Amino acid sequence: MRVALALLAAAALVGGSATPALASPPRADRVVAAAWTAGGYPLPMNPNYRTVHFRLYADGRLVTPNGADVHEVPSYRVAHLSSSDTHALRDELHRATSNVDFGFVPVADVGYTYVRVAHDGRTAYTSINALTMTYELTRSQREARKRLSALIDSTADISGRAFQPESYEVRRIAADDPTIQLEWTGPDLPATSCGLIAADAYADFPTTYRQGNSYTWRGEAFTLWLRPLLPGETGCRGL
Repeated sequence: MRVALALLAAAALVGGSATPALASPPRADRVVAAAWTAGGYPLPMNPNYRTVHFRLYADGRLVTPNGADVHEVPSYRVAHLSSSDTHALRDELHRATSNVDFGFVPVADVGYTYVRVAHDGRTAYTSINALTMTYELTRSQREARKRLSALIDSTADISGRAFQPESYEVRRIAADDPTIQLEWTGPDLPATSCGLIAADAYADFPTTYRQGNSYTWRGEAFTLWLRPLLPGETGCRGL
């Protein structure tokens, strides 16, 4: 399976403000490159305001978004890159972020895009606010953002199969709303406000469930949110 090399090559830019840190020991589920967006205006209808653009693992697995399932819960797909394509993606991501000046867009309530890449034995992190916006930026800053955006977008063009999670993170957000009368009729939920359920339990969710629906259960009213755990995740450790 080939990485979209034309876009990868276009992302090669020397420059960035990444902070290096020692890399973890190699293992199959270790994330060696990733990009995600988080923060910005808190959306009351979605407590997990985070968008995973891609995650690349040490064994070549590439996880990318695959829309939402029938319950409107995020789903993903997984591809398996060759060793050469894995290194190519990491190299281009490193060049697109290392010592690059992305500037700062003076706008509030817009999230940051975070990039993580393991390269030459170290792991570097970069954050860019409002990645796709170019207000009050120099030409070189606009070009740097365009190249990084193209590189991130190129991962969506890599085909793969549906990712089958083993478990889901479940969050119950308390709702002080006396109009919530619908009783939860699905499988037992975690006893705490955030917990895990197995994939087979999620398969038994009512067909009417949709992400963020309101229910009562065991005397409590809440909205119910789920996300599949990706390889290496344990869940319930913050958003």
